[in-house]
Amino acid sequence: MPVKLHTADWSCALPISSSWWQSYSWKNELKTQLDRVLLHAHEVLNEDFQGDHDPLDMLERAIVLAAFCIRRMSEKKLVTDEYASSSRRVRSFPARSGSDFRPPYHGRAGGTAFQNYAFDQPEWIALKPTELANEIIHSSQLMVLGEENFAEDGFLIASDRNLKRRVLHLSFEEFSEYATSVLDDRVRFTSDSWDPDSGKVTSVRS
Repeated sequence: MPVKLHTADWSCALPISSSWWQSYSWKNELKTQLDRVLLHAHEVLNEDFQGDHDPLDMLERAIVLAAFCIRRMSEKKLVTDEYASSSRRVRSFPARSGSDFRPPYHGRAGGTAFQNYAFDQPEWIALKPTELANEIIHSSQLMVLGEENFAEDGFLIASDRNLKRRVLHLSFEEFSEYATSVLDDRVRFTSDSWDPDSGKVTSVRS
């Protein structure tokens, strides 16, 4: 029969282990997913591709996992403060208004939803690394763009949060640079402190 352990009986209690958050495991995973994103993206555009997998399905998993790695490292202070507060220019296209916007089916990653956006009106916006990661993680529309005259081959991403505002465009090269910038970021100094008067914990990562 089960034995009940009393919290005061430390001699019988199981050990509780912990450590500092580490970046290497997340960077290893990010590099793996980056390679998969680029591989499957080019498979999608290759009309002669033959394989046992659907490259669009594999691409969706890889790009979301890559974005999660980036967000996780930022949230757990595994990047420098300078990088966390930085921003990058991302091309976007505004959503059409009124009856010209048709909500996409919940089960479709694209379809005719591309018609919801004015691709002749590009705009550039600034997004922090975590903001861009969230756009990808919460993507309601995720499409691969190939051989179009309004933007380079790459991804069209519309998040649940901004579906009726805009769609983002990242070329394959821009996505690769985005992920590589996290891989190349190095934290060389860390400091954590707690203020007992305010109860706040602050940190420095440089």
